[in-house]
Amino acid sequence: MGFSVEKVILKLGINPDISDDYNLNLLLDMILTLTINPALDLYTRVEKVYPGEKLRCEKAKLDPGGGGVNVSRVIHRLGGETTAIYSRGGYTGEIFKDLLEQEGVKQDTVEIAEAIRQNIAVTETSSGELYRFGFPGPSLSETEFQDVLTRLNLYKKADFWVASGSLPPGVPDDFYAQVAEKAAENNVKLVLDTSGKAFSKILEKGAYLLKPNKNELEDLVGIKADDEQKQKELLLQVLEKYPVEVIVLSLGSQGALLATKGKVRHFPAPEVVPVSSIGAGDSMVAGMVYSLSRGDEMEKAILYGLACGSATIKSPGTELLKKEDVEPLFQKLLNKVQMNDLL
Repeated sequence: MGFSVEKVILKLGINPDISDDYNLNLLLDMILTLTINPALDLYTRVEKVYPGEKLRCEKAKLDPGGGGVNVSRVIHRLGGETTAIYSRGGYTGEIFKDLLEQEGVKQDTVEIAEAIRQNIAVTETSSGELYRFGFPGPSLSETEFQDVLTRLNLYKKADFWVASGSLPPGVPDDFYAQVAEKAAENNVKLVLDTSGKAFSKILEKGAYLLKPNKNELEDLVGIKADDEQKQKELLLQVLEKYPVEVIVLSLGSQGALLATKGKVRHFPAPEVVPVSSIGAGDSMVAGMVYSLSRGDEMEKAILYGLACGSATIKSPGTELLKKEDVEPLFQKLLNKVQMNDLL
């Protein structure tokens, strides 16, 4: 039986008049990530941070960053198929695009008028302390952020949409709720990792998986959650009240809580020497979604995600994980959890 691109396009319901910027392989990727507020990350090192002094830094390193983009970068390193949708503008946007191309990450950009933001991270080598400076990002017009939402319609055959990161100026708090509506319409599993008002607006619309940290959970429900028992209670309340299937509460070095309907379980994090937390949360999300895309059970996926997050934590500056670091950490976790189950 001969292969026909035209037949595949018609079967998938893809608009046959789309431009050459969209190739068939890109549209068929299982995991789509969305970053409405990407950042060109600049990282450097300096011996000592002094106020009022000109600091002589080492050569700067540039990386394409932002929640969803980092998720795609990690999934690509792990061997998964992914496409990153993000807003792009200005000279920083051009550098960003080139850097992603160098990594081999598939990308689908929505042009905006203003340049995308830069974030800065500096390690003080004398103390090992990491200083991070984040900026709000460009102001998007209604037409621009609506273009991003419209672009999602091309990816209705994906298994997962991963929406991650902050919202830039001009984008309404319910932006991710609008993404959730589109995901539900197309029967796509939505994974969301954000914070603040953008998180709270999503609850009524629902999602497949939410990944808050402790502070974000408290913002989500408006109640303090200082101990594990209270956290478990709140997670179950959210699942009972709203159309959310899974919540993974990130607890940093303490691991994570996995909450599904009527059940919450704690999973430990691998023990590593922490170097930089930049991108660790994104790496955790990437590991979980990549594992799920391979058909793994949720319990195994969260362990793989924790291994990915820890592999990034042991990397300097803005560097993300190396694939060869993930498997040993995952196997140690898997053995530890299986041993605990036997006790």
